[in-house]
Amino acid sequence: MSLNVSEIMSEEYGHCARLENGKTEMLVTLDYGPRIVSVSKNGSPNLIYNTVDPEIHRNHGHKMRIALEKSTNAVYCDDTPVRYSLMEDGVSFVQTLTQPAQLELSMDIVFSSEIGSFMVVHSVLNRSLEDIRLSIYTETPFQDDGFVFIPQSNIRETDRPSRILTLWENCSWRDSRLFVGDQYVTVHDTDVPDLPRLKLGVNNTAGFCGFVQEKYGLIKRYVHNRTALYPFQSCSAFATANEKYISLQTNSPFYIIAEGEYARHIESWIFTEFDGSLHPDNETELDDYINSF
Repeated sequence: MSLNVSEIMSEEYGHCARLENGKTEMLVTLDYGPRIVSVSKNGSPNLIYNTVDPEIHRNHGHKMRIALEKSTNAVYCDDTPVRYSLMEDGVSFVQTLTQPAQLELSMDIVFSSEIGSFMVVHSVLNRSLEDIRLSIYTETPFQDDGFVFIPQSNIRETDRPSRILTLWENCSWRDSRLFVGDQYVTVHDTDVPDLPRLKLGVNNTAGFCGFVQEKYGLIKRYVHNRTALYPFQSCSAFATANEKYISLQTNSPFYIIAEGEYARHIESWIFTEFDGSLHPDNETELDDYINSF
């Protein structure tokens, strides 16, 4: 199926690349980023939260960050313009490198033959003169009219702990937005105002997570390496809820990148459609939904 790429000027997002593959449409920012600010299929609603953040004067959207070895936070600015080039089945977006930046971020979007299915390849090129140890960290914010889910570890070991759940400071296990089941952890919005931020992490050995709302959803798959060292207490998937949106984050293990070399973190996305609705505390429904794709 042919991929059509064009540049548009959006009143909401500024200059963007518009990617169309069959009935799937995507917008990626070019004035800053790259950020994926819109994904839809068959004219469906856009699942990604993309409202302008007044503090940074840029839209939200799917983005990538860097977790450095000596930092407790994932940081990296994406406020420079983006250049792009066409590939056989996709588009490569590269952040303009500015001094004294030593890392060049890029995001490749590669479409598959199945409508609504594609890979997002997050890469970091080390342009410094020394080795750098880092983890690639991504975040996808969603509209708050659904819920995000992360499976708990599917590894079972006799008399040894296998499931890790971590909670950020000032968060509560009794938060009304949180459901911890035997198989899944879900986070959803509530009508209760003025709740503090909720953020938790999971050692997601199953290597998938997702977001669902009525009739539509997005499943993300990636590789969790059980033998590698991860930041944030060995978790590779995270869920966040705040007063504006809910989000999913995934990250790679730590890589040591030599001068001129790359590190990559790959997510496979599937935009889904289904009949009916799912509930954040019904694990049987969630299992049936995931197994249907």
